Amino acid sequence: MIRALGAVLVYLAMLGAWVAVGLFMVIAPLRFGNLVNESFGIFPAVRAGDWGKKLFLRLLGLGLLAFAARFVWGIRQLFRPGGY
Repeated sequence: MIRALGAVLVYLAMLGAWVAVGLFMVIAPLRFGNLVNESFGIFPAVRAGDWGKKLFLRLLGLGLLAFAARFVWGIRQLFRPGGY
């Protein structure tokens, strides 16, 4: 039982990270884009009028949220009667 709790906590941490980053990308794409630019330099700076970059980041954030939902669905399938 204790081992299962450890695995569940790891999955919950991963799920929380995906949801948090996805929501951050959807809600504040300007801040997220500039955070990635300043931290890693792999995304160009996002300005207030850059609607294309903001749209791209929002779509990417929605993709992360969809991935998190799919992850929850898969975990749910593991714990239902009958298992895998």
